[in-house]
Amino acid sequence: MSKLSKILIAIGALGGVVLVAFVLSKRPTDGAASDGQTAVSSPAPPAPPEANNRPSIFNKRARRQPAQTAAYGQPPGASETATNVMAGWEDKVDDILGSATPDPEKARQMIEMFPTLPEDGQEEVARHLSNLVPDQDFGLMRAYLTNASLPENVLDVLLDDVLNRPNSLKLPALLELARTEQHPKAGEAKDFLELFVEEDYGNDWDQWQAKLVEWLKENPD
Repeated sequence: MSKLSKILIAIGALGGVVLVAFVLSKRPTDGAASDGQTAVSSPAPPAPPEANNRPSIFNKRARRQPAQTAAYGQPPGASETATNVMAGWEDKVDDILGSATPDPEKARQMIEMFPTLPEDGQEEVARHLSNLVPDQDFGLMRAYLTNASLPENVLDVLLDDVLNRPNSLKLPALLELARTEQHPKAGEAKDFLELFVEEDYGNDWDQWQAKLVEWLKENPD
């Protein structure tokens, strides 16, 4: 091969390299093409005009469900007089006990507030009344003792009170409880009567009454 032929081959090869480089420089990169396709195919939707001015609290606040109002409007078992229950009764009781008024006046004030107290308030006040109400005013306590609608723990306190009263007050009250079949403490009252008179007359209340009169004559206060 002549020297001229070698020169021509070298020039041709160099021209081919330059041509390939030129073609490659004109091709778009994959990333740019991808970005361009993404931008064209899925443009971001414009935000609604009102959303830009709405406070974020409206997006977070849960809407109230009507069913919740119906379910929790009143607790299960709440009585119709629940709204009449005395508020702050603990402070009221403390004020009465700490006052300089005589015990009969303290008892009168507590008896007046008794119907407006919740169950725990009635139980506490019943304990105070046992200490404040003298025997001559026991009729005030007896009226509550024979009230079958009171909570049983309150009736327990009232029953303990009557057991510490003189026989002339205690036995007639126990008889009244025993003969009131719907009273929660009727059975206990009858058991106590049997313990005192050492007899059991069943449901013959006239016989019970006659026996109590006889027993009280033999066992005066």
